[in-house]
Amino acid sequence: MAPMSVIDYLVVHELAHLKYPNHSKEFWQLVEAVIPNYKEKQEWLRINGRRLTI
Repeated sequence: MAPMSVIDYLVVHELAHLKYPNHSKEFWQLVEAVIPNYKEKQEWLRINGRRLTI
């Protein structure tokens, strides 16, 4: 299972798409406003994401 902080990032990422349906600068600014260290979460997913299952 992913760390709760990574799950939080995923939820924020998907919710941000309700306002910005793309990965624009504004999208990432919104994500960063809620999860300031979101790039660490992206890195965790890059390294570990393939091991996750639903």
